[in-house]
Amino acid sequence: MKSKKNWIIGGLILLALIAAAAMMAISAEPVEVVQASRGTFTLTLEETAYVQAADDRELQAVSTAQVRELLVASGDKVMPGQLLMKLSSPELTAETASARSQLARTEAELQAAGLKMQSLRLELKQAENDLARKKTLLQSRALAQAEYEEAELEVDKLRKTVSQQEAGVSGLSQQVASLSEMFNSLEEKREQLQVTSPVSGIILDLPVKVGQVVAPGTLLAQLGSAGQLEVKAELLSDEIRRVRIGQSTQITAPVLGEEVLSAQVSKIYPRAYEKTSALGVIQRRVPVIITLEQTANLQPGYEVRVAIETLRKEGVILLPRESVRLDEKGHYRVWLVKEGRIEQRSIQVGEKNQQWVEVIKGIQVGETVVRDGSRELKKGSRVKALKQDESV
Repeated sequence: MKSKKNWIIGGLILLALIAAAAMMAISAEPVEVVQASRGTFTLTLEETAYVQAADDRELQAVSTAQVRELLVASGDKVMPGQLLMKLSSPELTAETASARSQLARTEAELQAAGLKMQSLRLELKQAENDLARKKTLLQSRALAQAEYEEAELEVDKLRKTVSQQEAGVSGLSQQVASLSEMFNSLEEKREQLQVTSPVSGIILDLPVKVGQVVAPGTLLAQLGSAGQLEVKAELLSDEIRRVRIGQSTQITAPVLGEEVLSAQVSKIYPRAYEKTSALGVIQRRVPVIITLEQTANLQPGYEVRVAIETLRKEGVILLPRESVRLDEKGHYRVWLVKEGRIEQRSIQVGEKNQQWVEVIKGIQVGETVVRDGSRELKKGSRVKALKQDESV
């Protein structure tokens, strides 16, 4: 009888425990969790960029001129030295002719002044020799003092004349040098009215028309040299501090489909330029050149997307960014799940990107945290941990 009673009591206790466990299970709040893991943290800087020939050339007008004849069209292949267009400038032609005439006159004046200087030097030398001879005669009392002094005055006069003539020759020489430089510059500009290709390549742009008057600096033609392509990106000056030459870069574009091209940062321009965005915001941007390891089907002018890897840290502890929250005191915290209950844990973080946070202190690999760190949970409350695939 006593044994039967013990069995009944044991059964009741077991039922009570099962009921309690069931109640606890029902009261546990389901939460999606993740585990802290060790991995590679990267930071990337993404921006829209454009493909260009590695040796693009822009041909600009060097003087005011009129486009007289176009000998090529956009897309044409050209060779070094090939004539692309002819310009005309009556003003430059007249200015060159005037400079040539003025140079010729000044050179003639210089030549005449040089001949006269040589003649005066000979005359001075002869007068100095005559003065030396008269000094000997004066010392032997064979010449009057007045005659010697007159010879001295003549030598002094010739010396001053020679000095003035030498100064005149020097001035004319400087004028000739200046006029020669000006004439050569004008002649060079006149020769550049015949616009030729400096490289072998393709005409990318020909923005001028026959009859158009162009000012100095006007773009006449843009050439892409045959060979290596590169990508030019313009990065915000605030973001350039992490960018270094040699950094790995990935290139994507609709024209590439699923293919991702590898590239490297090869040049960072030394200054920023002011540029207005599509929304009308004035920005300071720094051009960066990225060298492609392969070009696939890219062509000059194509738009691409670049992702520059500005930081890589191997073997660090990582948590999803949404798991970490910043409290009102400026401390980073996570909801730690331990033995089915919630704990609040303060952590020290390092680098952050759009997906991950590097944890420096406060979490060990394998510890479990609530994926959504912004959830309103109570410390010590029971939770039912769900992996991501279980919560879907």
